[in-house]
Amino acid sequence: MDWIETPESSNITRFAYDDTSYVLKVEFKNGGLYDYFDVPQHIFEGMRSAPSKGQYLAQQIKGAYRYARA
Repeated sequence: MDWIETPESSNITRFAYDDTSYVLKVEFKNGGLYDYFDVPQHIFEGMRSAPSKGQYLAQQIKGAYRYARA
């Protein structure tokens, strides 16, 4: 699992995806690290290509997938 750094984001430090367990890991600039579960590959690809990672997370992932602080 490779981390994708997001220096352009005001909220997200980096994120990664485990394509065997479908877990999206997101590390926030405030230090929080969260796992989002059962995230399909195409949603991860969408986040990776989104111009705003934080906006994509808020609109497409939060509220749609189970999560837990890691």
